[in-house]
Amino acid sequence: MTTVQIFRTWWRVRYPFYLLGIMVGLVMIWLPFKTGNDNDAWEDRLRADGVPVQAVIDEFVHKGRNSDTMHLRYELAGAERRAEVGCWEACLPAGTQVRIWVNPEDAGDFVTEFGTLSGHRGRVQGVTGAAGLVLSGSMVLATVSRLDRQRRDRRQRHWQQQQRDQRRQQIGRARARTEGKPSRRWRKKN
Repeated sequence: MTTVQIFRTWWRVRYPFYLLGIMVGLVMIWLPFKTGNDNDAWEDRLRADGVPVQAVIDEFVHKGRNSDTMHLRYELAGAERRAEVGCWEACLPAGTQVRIWVNPEDAGDFVTEFGTLSGHRGRVQGVTGAAGLVLSGSMVLATVSRLDRQRRDRRQRHWQQQQRDQRRQQIGRARARTEGKPSRRWRKKN
C-alpha cells in the first residue's frame, strides 16, 4: 500500500470535519470561562481605580425567567445618569441605596457593591458555550459511531469470508470423496 492509500483509508473526508467541529466546539465552550475571568479582573480594576458613588435603585423590572433587571440612578460630575444591571444574584427593591464604582473614562461602566457589572455582560458568551457543548458532543458522537460502524463492517466482512471459506472446503471435501471412485453407471455397464 502506498502512503496515499493508507492516508485515504484512515482519514476519510468526514474525519477532518469531525475534528474541526470538535475543536471549534471546545473553543466555544472555553469562551464563557474566558469572559468570566475577564469580567472578574475588570471588576477588581474598577473597585481599585473607579470613582465611588452612591446610587439609588429606581425600579425593579421582572421580564421573565432569568431576565430580571434593576434600573439605577446616580450622579457623577454634576450630571444625573441612569443605567441598568441584570440581577440574577441580588435583586433589590426600588428605593434601595447601592454603592457603585464608576469607570472615570466611561460613566456608564460600573460595578456594584454586590459584584455585578453594569449592563448584561456574558449572556451571548453563555449561549455560545452551550452551542459549543452541543457541537463538540455531536462531533465526538459522530466520530465514535463512524469508527464503531467500520469495526462492525470489518467483523461482518470477516465473518462472510469465513463462511465462503467453509463452503469451499465442504465442496472440496465432497469432490475429493467422489474422485477416484467409479460411478454406479460405469460399474453397472462393466
